[in-house]
Order: sequence, then structure tokens, then C-alpha cells
Amino acid sequence: MRIRDLERISDRAAIESLDTGFETDEILEVVAGARCVELMERKLERPMTKRYDIAEVFAPWGSWQRGWVADDGGPRGFATVEYEAWHQRLVLWFLYIERPWRRRGVGRALLEQVEAYGRSVDASHVWLETSNVNVPGVRAYERLGYSLRGIDAQYYGDYMPGESAIYLAKNLWLRADHATSRGVRA
Repeated sequence: MRIRDLERISDRAAIESLDTGFETDEILEVVAGARCVELMERKLERPMTKRYDIAEVFAPWGSWQRGWVADDGGPRGFATVEYEAWHQRLVLWFLYIERPWRRRGVGRALLEQVEAYGRSVDASHVWLETSNVNVPGVRAYERLGYSLRGIDAQYYGDYMPGESAIYLAKNLWLRADHATSRGVRA
């Protein structure tokens, strides 16, 4: 498996053929208090299958700048990012892994590439958004060092009714370490 740059034109058909579906038997329910918000695991009566619209990757509103493909004779997964310099944030727009290749290190390899790129452009962290129903994805991100940073129960509106946006992030450097590595006293 090699990680290579995503080519918007030549990789498009193969990327659009990837299966974005997942199955879960629980969701992360948003419970809001006066000054706190929690995610509580809730078992579903029966498993649900969710499939994201892969065409969004190449939609005109998509502002990702760089992408990578996990290639083993064909795309097995991909990731795309956008760097927002004003707050040193690397936004992970998309990360999808073909079903048979999940839990085999493909996502980890792609995120390692994303994080290396983030460090190369001086990003302080990687930021991503996913849905509260994407429990398998949230668990995978958590295993790889990402943690909850926010929730927006209204974010999806009528687009994905009943779902809430969950924001996760991973720090790429510590301020003191970063300052001294750039010749600035901490």
C-alpha cells in the first residue's frame, strides 16, 4: 500500500466508486446541560446503515486544497485537507476507506500523511467534523489521538435531520516545543 497525491481529474471516477457506507448499532446522543454538553452512547433497537454522498468530494463548494490516496492497485481510501493559516488549523474535509480495507491500517496511514503535511505548513492541529451517528468513525479517530472539541446540534438542518455535528481535533505540536524549535524563547 502506498500513499500518493490525489489527482482531482484522473482519480475522480475511482474515488466516486468507493463505498462510504457503515453500519452501527448505537449512536452518540447529544445531552445538553446549562453549561455543558455530553455525548451519551445509546443502543439502537436495530442496526442502521448510513452512506455519505461521495459526490460531495468534488462539489463546487468543496474547498479542500490537498489530498492523498491509499493505493494498492487502485484506491482503497483517500483523505483531503484545507489549511486555514489565520488560526493554524488543518481541516480534514474527507476521509473515506473502502469497506474491505477498514481496520487494516489504511486510515492510520492516511492520517499520518495528513498530520505530516499539517506539520510542514505549521498547523497547530487537525480539525474535523463528523456526525453523531458515525460511531465507528468517532471511535477510530479517538484510537488515533483525536478528541472531542465541540458539538453543533443544528449544523445539518434539513440536510441530515436528527443528526448533530461532532468536532474532533488532534494537536500537532505543543506551544513551548514549537516556540523553541523556531528559535523563540518559551
